[in-house]
Amino acid sequence: MSQLDGEAIQRLFSGVSFFNELKRQDEAQWQLLIEHCQVLELAPGEVLIQRDERDPHLYFLLRGQLAVYADNIKSGDILNYISPGEVFGALAMLRDNKRSACIVVDEASKGAIVAKLSGAEFQDLHNFNHFTLATKISFYRMLVHNIRWTLEVIRMQDPHHPAVVGLRKVPIFSGEKGTVAELEALNTQAHALADLLYQWNQMFQPSTIQLT
Repeated sequence: MSQLDGEAIQRLFSGVSFFNELKRQDEAQWQLLIEHCQVLELAPGEVLIQRDERDPHLYFLLRGQLAVYADNIKSGDILNYISPGEVFGALAMLRDNKRSACIVVDEASKGAIVAKLSGAEFQDLHNFNHFTLATKISFYRMLVHNIRWTLEVIRMQDPHHPAVVGLRKVPIFSGEKGTVAELEALNTQAHALADLLYQWNQMFQPSTIQLT
């Protein structure tokens, strides 16, 4: 749990584009979302996520750097790094999968601050008791954008991979923006894209795992 005060935490969230957009859209919703996040302060070398554990949360890196390992910190090379402002964990949140990699605070950093958000309130699409329709639409737009971007990276690496072919078949919403219909369509897109990314990760060696 973070020992930072409210103002310091809010400044840290300003480095995440999703939170900045939400603040411009509805400051009360922005504040509520921050209150729903658990802010974690982690030491260098500390493990945030273990491979194969179930953890249906979405994460936002607020400060520091995280290292991604295919297995654990005792074996294997670092696959990639997660930098401040990045979002990760969408695949496990949407599909309720076991985590596909181990994520550790980079030893070279001075530590990390991470925000952890449960997806439960957003998966209940038609419950607007806490988060409004507009906030949920923004949330799912963010998920769709992040997963689609990861799949586009795959497309550049292997244009004929089945996941790339499937990407072209995911329908794009063309109806009225800001409606329940758009929210439902974004939810469908997010799950379809997550399924494609999962297929990619299942077919290749750990060194090619793509996180989102």
